[in-house]
Amino acid sequence: MQHCTSPLFINDNFCPDCGDKIDNQLTITPVAQYIPDILDELKTYCPEASIYTGWVEKTHHYKRVHRSGGKDSQTLYYSYWFLTLNNEQGQEKTISVSSEDSSLDSVSKGDIITFLEPTGYYLNYQLADKNDRKIVTHNEAATGVVFHRNSGQESILTPAYEVEDFSKFGTFISTLFFAALISLPGFFAEFYTLEIAGFITAAITVIGSVFRINSKTNQFETESARLLEIKRTMKRILGVSDSQMGYDKRGRNANNDDVYCINCEHLINSSYHYCHCCGQPQNITEVAQPSLITDADTLTGNEQTSSQSHALAANKGNVTPITQASNKRMTRRDKILQVCASFMGYDSHSFENKHIFAKNYPCTIATSSSIVRVTDKEVETSVSDKTNTYTSTTRTDYNDRYGSTVRSEYRTETSSHRQRNSNLYGELTVETPEGKVQTYKAARSLLATADVGDWILLGSSRLEGKTEQLDYDEFYYNISKDNLIQPESVSQWSRVSAKSQTFVLMMLALAIGCSVYFDEIVNFSAQFIPHNIVRSMLGAISNVGIAANLLPMALFTVFFIFVLLLSRSFSKHTKKNQAEALAPLQAKLAKCQQEREIFLKL
Repeated sequence: MQHCTSPLFINDNFCPDCGDKIDNQLTITPVAQYIPDILDELKTYCPEASIYTGWVEKTHHYKRVHRSGGKDSQTLYYSYWFLTLNNEQGQEKTISVSSEDSSLDSVSKGDIITFLEPTGYYLNYQLADKNDRKIVTHNEAATGVVFHRNSGQESILTPAYEVEDFSKFGTFISTLFFAALISLPGFFAEFYTLEIAGFITAAITVIGSVFRINSKTNQFETESARLLEIKRTMKRILGVSDSQMGYDKRGRNANNDDVYCINCEHLINSSYHYCHCCGQPQNITEVAQPSLITDADTLTGNEQTSSQSHALAANKGNVTPITQASNKRMTRRDKILQVCASFMGYDSHSFENKHIFAKNYPCTIATSSSIVRVTDKEVETSVSDKTNTYTSTTRTDYNDRYGSTVRSEYRTETSSHRQRNSNLYGELTVETPEGKVQTYKAARSLLATADVGDWILLGSSRLEGKTEQLDYDEFYYNISKDNLIQPESVSQWSRVSAKSQTFVLMMLALAIGCSVYFDEIVNFSAQFIPHNIVRSMLGAISNVGIAANLLPMALFTVFFIFVLLLSRSFSKHTKKNQAEALAPLQAKLAKCQQEREIFLKL
């Protein structure tokens, strides 16, 4: 729909070209209103059938798991998207859809989806990660999904309504077996003859088979008709595009050169002459200037008039026009740079990691923070399903009273384990505040929660030493969703000197050797130390209550306790420096969490 030249969108109050009030505003017509009888036929088979059309606001990827033990054990993982949607009436809907279908790999924020739910459908397997319970609040899942995309319509129908065929011959045989179980006991008990037993069996078989086959046939035909109607309804939904419903005019895409309205500060296209929200003119005009009297003009009139004219006299070259607003309008890019500047930065902190028996290790921790906006998301789900079979044979020998083997028995057992995995992988395309677009290989935890349009604060650290350089992703903070992910941290780093370890081990070996060969060492020392001094030392040790040969180990124990206490003190020193190095980064994170609302308006 157009009023002048520029296209109009839903919720536009004024024409951006002429500023006229829009009387007949655009509206959205969902599938249920576009085709009012869409569910009439389906409700004859599924009275509780419902339909919902809306746009995706949030996505969250999660897994469910099923485990079973025994001889044939299983560990099965399945992947799902938990979607949060909204519609033109403000009715929010949350539902799970399988992420293992190729059509659902690219589900993203803003997608227009119609859900057809003939009946309730629920997932029974438990959540693989207990932290997902905060987001995945129920087990309801979608059965019929239709994507309304500019590239074309797509639909997915789960096999929940597939009809299972049956065999009439198999039904007849099972009925015959059941009839025989009823009639034969009477024959063996001699209540009646074999002919009567045969007659009873035949009668039950015929009557039972006819009843069961008719019942199964009716059920098969009913379920087949239901499935056919579901598919027909899905086909009718596929015939409705997003443009027919009006979702393509749901809102403008924000551009970096958009400007803010000088009246209501609403973001508008820079080429608009009027704000489509409040109707305020956007052109900047000069205020009318008073007429100037130059030197060439003739001054006439009385003294009062001459005085006034002299007060207004000026040269045209030294007059600055007065305008209603500055010629420089703040664009969306300017606003983004202004908002993001205080949350980005680089800091470094140098310190020494102390060692007891080696030279201290100098290192530097550098931290940096940056903000990006997700512009595209390409993800896929890989599924692997393997079954490993294990076979074991047990041999049992039977011996006579003389110990000779009489015979042997072999027992072979076979067991299996089925392992099914489902993993999300992919990459994000992000844009920096300066407008640089780059591909970001994101971790699964970030891929599972980030949506197109989300603002992400990235915090990282780097530890540099003489022999190592280590990088850490301190956090990913999804500003738009207020979701913090902390996969690792430089605070986990520690270093123990190999020289110190070697020295302590050598002291332990020396203490053990001295304890083992204590007498030999004492006798050897007596050649150089007077006997009375040796006897007094041994007597002092005896008075303490320690065996003389355990003196070296006792001394090593005291030494080792001292080393542990000193090592703990040095470790606290390292942790303190790590905390000081991370303090600026944590401060930016805390500030961003407090002021995140400003990003929702960009």
